[in-house]
Amino acid sequence: QLMILGLAANLELRHLPLGVYDLDRSEHSRAFAERFFHDEHFTPAHPIKKDAEIDRRLQRGAIGAALVIPHGFARDLMRGRSPRVLFVSDGSESTTSMVAVHHAGRIARSYGAAPTATAAGDGATADRPPSVARPPSLARPPSPAARLIPEIRIWYNPTLESRYFMVPGILALVLLVITMVLTSVAVVKEKERGTLEQLIVSPLSTGQIVLGKLLPFAGVGFIDMLLVLAVTRVVFAVPVSGSVLLLLALSSVFVLTTLGLGLLISTVAATQQQAMMTAVFFVMLPMIFLSGFVFPIENMPQPVQLLTYLLPLRYYFTIIRGIFLRGVGLEILWPSAAALTAYGLAVLGASVLRFRKHLE
Repeated sequence: QLMILGLAANLELRHLPLGVYDLDRSEHSRAFAERFFHDEHFTPAHPIKKDAEIDRRLQRGAIGAALVIPHGFARDLMRGRSPRVLFVSDGSESTTSMVAVHHAGRIARSYGAAPTATAAGDGATADRPPSVARPPSLARPPSPAARLIPEIRIWYNPTLESRYFMVPGILALVLLVITMVLTSVAVVKEKERGTLEQLIVSPLSTGQIVLGKLLPFAGVGFIDMLLVLAVTRVVFAVPVSGSVLLLLALSSVFVLTTLGLGLLISTVAATQQQAMMTAVFFVMLPMIFLSGFVFPIENMPQPVQLLTYLLPLRYYFTIIRGIFLRGVGLEILWPSAAALTAYGLAVLGASVLRFRKHLE
């Protein structure tokens, strides 16, 4: 746990994908965009070509923020005017967005005081993100009186309410605890009491026994899911911007995954204490730390980021935040939905086969 938490626990802003929409296409606009990549706070994404791309790429999670540099940016700087630049941030992750907005404002306000431009012939093109390794230009600097005016817009959570970010995540945690932990403990409890052996000698088939063990907890998880949605909407006033039916359908897929994990743990553990410790310390806590619920995934080391693709909670958090805050549908969420479905079928199938072999 110390290794996992030590690698994942990082609330600083690092390597946030930033899309640049440069309408001015001048050396001064390129120099200003480069300022965002002088440190590790932002990393360049593929340049944005048109307005509609900003919303689409934010919805897909391809970028975490967008910088829009308007026409006439260099002309206004040279004439001592104060051009406005637009910075759009994804507010569905409130903590990350708050830090990103802070750094963007600092960079924009400091640019006029010490401008750094790049040469027109340094190989920069509209199709390639700006690079910090280019030599400074000898072009005439902008007027000292020019100061940039950053215009900040936060989408999907304009007020950066933390409960909009945290409360939907509670839905995933409730389903994880109810369906995985209780399933593993309940099945192991029957092994300890010897009632599982009584079921083996009964006329019931192995499939019927497995179904009988999973259905009650699936029902409890579904009821808890409805309760959490009601409390989220009525008590905490967190709106569901997308389809509730889609949320319920994909939540059912997540429940199948957690049921499979619980059944798999029950085939490994010999006692209830072992089942509880295995579920909590080896499955649940790593999922919480590495799924993006507490710490941004882009802040983690690259090997740890690759490890997060093995966690179903990562895909489910993408789904619930997309539906709750961004209001997107299956046309945007299908990669996460497909990955979660494949993961759920694989885990549930493996756990049923192992449980059947254990019974035999």
